[in-house]
Amino acid sequence: MIISVIGSGGKTTYIHELKDKYVSLNKTVLMCTTTHMLIEEDTLVDPGYDEIMQRIEAYGYCHAGNRCGDLKIEALDEELLNQLKQVVDAILIEADGSKYLPLKFPSANEPVIDSDTDEIVLISNLNGLNQPVKDVVHRYKLTNLDPSEHVTPRIMQDLIRAYLKKLNKPVTIHVNGASDLYTRCVKALLEENVDVNLIRKEWFNMQPKLVILGCGHVSQYLAKMASILELYTIVIDNRKEFANSQHFPTADEIHCIDYAQMDSVLPDEENACYVIVTRGHKDDRLCLEKTIHKPHLYLGMIGSKGKVKKTFDALIEEGYLKEELSNVHAPIGLDIKAQTPAEISISILAELIEIKNTKFSSSVSKELLESNMHGTLCIIIDKKGSAPRGIGSMMLVHKDGVIDTIGGGKVEYQAILDAKECKKVMIKEYDLSNAESATLGMICGGYNKVLFIPV
Repeated sequence: MIISVIGSGGKTTYIHELKDKYVSLNKTVLMCTTTHMLIEEDTLVDPGYDEIMQRIEAYGYCHAGNRCGDLKIEALDEELLNQLKQVVDAILIEADGSKYLPLKFPSANEPVIDSDTDEIVLISNLNGLNQPVKDVVHRYKLTNLDPSEHVTPRIMQDLIRAYLKKLNKPVTIHVNGASDLYTRCVKALLEENVDVNLIRKEWFNMQPKLVILGCGHVSQYLAKMASILELYTIVIDNRKEFANSQHFPTADEIHCIDYAQMDSVLPDEENACYVIVTRGHKDDRLCLEKTIHKPHLYLGMIGSKGKVKKTFDALIEEGYLKEELSNVHAPIGLDIKAQTPAEISISILAELIEIKNTKFSSSVSKELLESNMHGTLCIIIDKKGSAPRGIGSMMLVHKDGVIDTIGGGKVEYQAILDAKECKKVMIKEYDLSNAESATLGMICGGYNKVLFIPV
């Protein structure tokens, strides 16, 4: 068995892992290169046949090559390699170079594949994602990419496909660097050469962080209801008798701090939501000044129209623009004629939900986003009619159960069954005409296209 490893971002590590696997199976292994490879502590440099075989007999493997400078080896002599091919179980060849960068575009004479290669493994690395092309792509000047453009999954896929076009042997794609649910999905799509544009990064947003500024009665109801919505909740007030866990048992963070000093505890996420409900105009205005230029999805301030106008007029006199103040939801909340603190809280959260779901088609629960469980992720990638969940909704089917939902009912039940049988990326359509809906116990029809990704 001869395996040539090409690409970028972890070839040598992969070869060592493969070597360990074969040695554990009592297979003899030779590690070498057709290009250049670093000399390691156990590398045999300029060896002969007997020296290599003695090393293999002693340890089960040998790393060998001819010297090329002080730090690297190059290919063994062709005659010697041909001899070794007859007696060694597995020859692992590093057949490409990438200057230690996570991504690469191959030149005209790359990769250098041994003619007897049985399998090619193409390595790529997600550590290059979202980085400038010029910093992470070896030989980017051979492409039409903008050097300052940030690498996207599509760019990674195009780089991989540039290799695939040149190769006429079986290729296994191996992607390193997956660190969260989104990159695990990108990894699966890249490795199976399935269009990465089937998924969108914004589908993997966690529920927004809700920052409640002020700890009065409305705030307490807000925090309770926010926990039901699985919103990460941060409560801030300058009075310790209010900013405490007795009043806010469901809050994730409670900070008793002067509003003028609260910058360090405010989140940096773009989907942060700020609700200003302090005890007075002065603090409301200070909180608005502190948050209006922070990244946010939602910024609202409680108060009557008269109070809001007075606050805005004062800020405009200080140099704030009408345009930026027009993005503040004030008076806060949907107009549902709310009277009680609980009703006001509902109106605020309803407005926040409307903004969130207008900008983001879905959000992922904290449980799913932080799950490291293996299973099949089911994502709605298209829908029509009255299917209950939106595009981007997802659930994870694993050996012990299910996390989240794509709509419930018999359709979800069938999707769960399909997910349990899923071995590779696939797409299934659930087309519920009114007639079919009746047989599935649905009140009305709809259409869902679901992407299944083993993760």
